[in-house]
Amino acid sequence: MPEYDGQHPGRLMYTDGFGIRPVLREMARELAGHGYYVLVPHLFYRHGPAPVTELPEHIGEEARPAVLARLMPLIEAHTADRVLRGADAYLRFLTAQPEVGAGPVAVTGYCIGGLLATRTAAAHPGRIAALAAFHGPVGADGPDSLSRITDTDAFDPAALRLHWDRLLPLLGRTLTRN
Repeated sequence: MPEYDGQHPGRLMYTDGFGIRPVLREMARELAGHGYYVLVPHLFYRHGPAPVTELPEHIGEEARPAVLARLMPLIEAHTADRVLRGADAYLRFLTAQPEVGAGPVAVTGYCIGGLLATRTAAAHPGRIAALAAFHGPVGADGPDSLSRITDTDAFDPAALRLHWDRLLPLLGRTLTRN
């Protein structure tokens, strides 16, 4: 939540398949610091509290196969129908908060969250003012393809800066502050 009073544009932020963890919490705080009310849903809540599997501090090449082996069944079970039911609930919750201004919200997602964000925006065009999907796994097989999930071990500070340089102006152009 932003650190100042009043109403703020809402933002629904889908995580990647690794779920809610410190780096995603920090990104949400960064956005809140720019004046947005940010909701980061726990995508796999049906399977327990976050994180649903133990995550190493750094998900590198050695740890990734084992972590993905535990998470892929949960990711694959996240059907389009389940995504849309979740999206409806997340949007209802987000827009019902007294700190969230009237009007459309933004939705963003990272990796598999980019696909979820795209499905959410397509299902709610009147409620979503902006969509940003970062390295979303939508390839030649279309939006139902889960076989193109990208590598998360390739952190690049320049790419993170580019992310903020593109995302913040998009949100500023499309969301209104009350």
